[in-house]
Amino acid sequence: MAAERYLYDSKSHKAVMYQAGEHLFSLSGSKAQHWISGDYIFSMETQAISFWILGNDVYGHVGNGELTREPIYYFDG
Repeated sequence: MAAERYLYDSKSHKAVMYQAGEHLFSLSGSKAQHWISGDYIFSMETQAISFWILGNDVYGHVGNGELTREPIYYFDG
């Protein structure tokens, strides 16, 4: 896994967060918003699963093990 990569919005194709190590940061902030463990992205605030990673695509976790039908984000490269 690359040391730093960007997370893009699937609709606008604009970068929304960046990954440094195992954490995701907003582009305008220096405080981690999420952390990544395996194929899951967890919220730093709630400690709950926020997203699921499949390849470079990132799906939203809507609760009870359900995911969004379409990816809402994607990682570069």
